[in-house]
Amino acid sequence: MSFRYYKITPLIIIVLVLAGLIDQGINKLIMPMLNKYDIAFLRAPGNAALIASFLSLYDKFLWRLPLFNMLVTIPDMRGRYKGKVVYTFQGTKGDTNCYLEISQTSSKIKLHSYFQTDGKPDTNSKSLVENIIEEDGFYYIYLYYLNNGSKENADLDCHEGANMLKFIPKTVDSNQMLLGHYFTNRKIQTRGKMEAEFKNRKLKGTF
Repeated sequence: MSFRYYKITPLIIIVLVLAGLIDQGINKLIMPMLNKYDIAFLRAPGNAALIASFLSLYDKFLWRLPLFNMLVTIPDMRGRYKGKVVYTFQGTKGDTNCYLEISQTSSKIKLHSYFQTDGKPDTNSKSLVENIIEEDGFYYIYLYYLNNGSKENADLDCHEGANMLKFIPKTVDSNQMLLGHYFTNRKIQTRGKMEAEFKNRKLKGTF
């Protein structure tokens, strides 16, 4: 578990407060019960285990909730987005329908993309290295990805690439969106722009 997207000072304060509360709880409630039955309990490892359990729970679930999310520096971008890729390949422009799916915790983010073009097999990609950066009040996802390509079409070969996606928050007039661009390391390089609009939280794992 990484703390790179956490506000460090509040995190340290919360850990210290939790340590004190847990220690008091163990001392007043648990220890008398254990002593009664002559059961040994190591307080320091026990405290650490309970704090670690809370942080794990926070990382996976609690950070999404109001007030709890004040401990992290990144927005909740989870969900399935529908959009289009406009690209240039061998000097010819084209476009592809796509779905982008983001799975996220308070410490990491993962993106899977699914593509469909008329007359061609579907392809998909997954992020291998990801980072979220805040610039000028907006959040950008930078990622290095692997596209599996297609065994049915030699033009759709397996390749790697880099992607930048700008997260546009939801407003009264519009849904949240992802806007960005990408390029690949294919023998004949492909590059293009991506735009996708949020649809729902449920991830399908396919186009």
